[in-house]
Amino acid sequence: MNSQPTADAAVEGGGLVRIRLADVRSGGNRCPQRLAKKIRPDSPRPRRSASSARSLTGWALGPLHEVLDLVEFEQLPVEEALAGWRAEPRRPFHPALVRWTEHALHGYLAASAEFSTARSSPNGPNAAGVVLQPVSRLWARQRRALKPGDPDMYEEMVTDRRYAGDGIRELRLVRTGSVKGRPGDKAEIAVAVGVLAGGSPVLGSEWDKGPLTLGGFEPARLVRLVEIGCADASHRILFEGTPEDAYNHYGSDVEAHIDRLIKENSYRPGDDCGRCDAVATCPAVPSRPGFLGTGGSDLPRRSWSVTTGRSYRQCPARAHLENLFLPKDTGVENSEAVVRGKAVHAWIESRHRRTPPEPCTPDDVPEPQGTWRHGDHVLTGLQARLGIQMIGDHALVCPLRDRPDDAEAHPESPVVVYDPEADVVVIARTDLLYRVDDRWTLRETKTVRALSEGDPLERYPQLALAVLLARAGVLPGDGNCAVELERLTGSGPVVTPLDIAEDVIAQARDVLEKHVSAWHKDARFPTRAGRACADCPFTRWCPDAPERSTG
Repeated sequence: MNSQPTADAAVEGGGLVRIRLADVRSGGNRCPQRLAKKIRPDSPRPRRSASSARSLTGWALGPLHEVLDLVEFEQLPVEEALAGWRAEPRRPFHPALVRWTEHALHGYLAASAEFSTARSSPNGPNAAGVVLQPVSRLWARQRRALKPGDPDMYEEMVTDRRYAGDGIRELRLVRTGSVKGRPGDKAEIAVAVGVLAGGSPVLGSEWDKGPLTLGGFEPARLVRLVEIGCADASHRILFEGTPEDAYNHYGSDVEAHIDRLIKENSYRPGDDCGRCDAVATCPAVPSRPGFLGTGGSDLPRRSWSVTTGRSYRQCPARAHLENLFLPKDTGVENSEAVVRGKAVHAWIESRHRRTPPEPCTPDDVPEPQGTWRHGDHVLTGLQARLGIQMIGDHALVCPLRDRPDDAEAHPESPVVVYDPEADVVVIARTDLLYRVDDRWTLRETKTVRALSEGDPLERYPQLALAVLLARAGVLPGDGNCAVELERLTGSGPVVTPLDIAEDVIAQARDVLEKHVSAWHKDARFPTRAGRACADCPFTRWCPDAPERSTG
């Protein structure tokens, strides 16, 4: 695919770097350039898109922290604190967020109480009777450059919930879901406990462009890092020890990881783009005014995908709750057919990721043992057999089956385009972008029991989006990328090429308009109780959803 531009030199070497825990977490496909600018307080900032008083809060844990502040610092009873938050919120919130916040609050408090009881062993490092008090100020520590080429100063900061007393410092990391089985992140833990061991309270604003102003603090004799899952009141200790133990956690591999984060400056278009202030001028994100066919609004910049549009048409509230990443009831959301489709897609994707690229073969299928799985997707019985058949059928139409030696395959590639007229970042995750000889093609693959007589653009809006992306010239191939649909059915595979003619373009625009226009101007995302509730994974939080039968 096209190489990405390199960053400017403004984020390299010297200056001040301010790091928060989320910045050092491993995983994900975040943009190194966005992070490099984010951690430089003095880097030039594009003017942020206007925030409307109508827009709902977009952080699921924000209200929880507001209520906890009332409980811990104002000493309000729980129900009174909840009532106070509902009466005077900092930002408007969705009604479903009330239920979630109540649940999260009780989960956090229950986990904290259980943890506090368990840790108060008379023989342990936290002697029985020590009561930790909540700390209102953030904690941070400052370090000077360690070697040539380093920033002049590192600042590391922790937020979340902070507690202290009798030489003990404790940080509780608040997670939306469960922490049972959640893998620990070595760099996040090392930075957190380093700040606990040697940090001081932040006296000014955490957003100051210059070095933070830090106050004095009682030296710690014990530091503890705890993780709490609000979904199920789960908790676990990630670290407990002396300051010396905490400093020893900051090994050379963690130092190298942070060095890479600071110095890497490439662009990586993807999910980060919808939250980036600089997307309008980003050289890696093509700008296409009028791409979505809708005008501006007074709402802040957002990102849109086909998943967003589909969810919104089912129920506006569902699209908003997905954007909040509230815990899901996945057993309700994923039918057998959906699980089969995800498993087949994941299996084929793994084969297309082989290096060098290889064509799929009829034998390149799971073992026919009645049950098979790929990742988190488990298939049994009829669905297992049908899934194996579909994977085998794919080999008959695999785009790499007659590949020359220089063929390329890029499964699940993010394609990003910015529409400045709508002030929306469109994010598409294509099933497969591939090149054979000099011809690029985008292929969307669908698994269905039987072919539908309906129009494929109407049935598969991601296909309509693919057509418009090809027409806009944002796909590889210098504006000549082809589009095709592969359907794996119970009776065999079918590949349908699309002729990107004017009538097809017009139809694709009509399809996209149905999925974008209402969403684009909506600021409240009301519920649409009824049929949409049957497979909605958020009914637990929705005040208008019917009670699920447990019989």
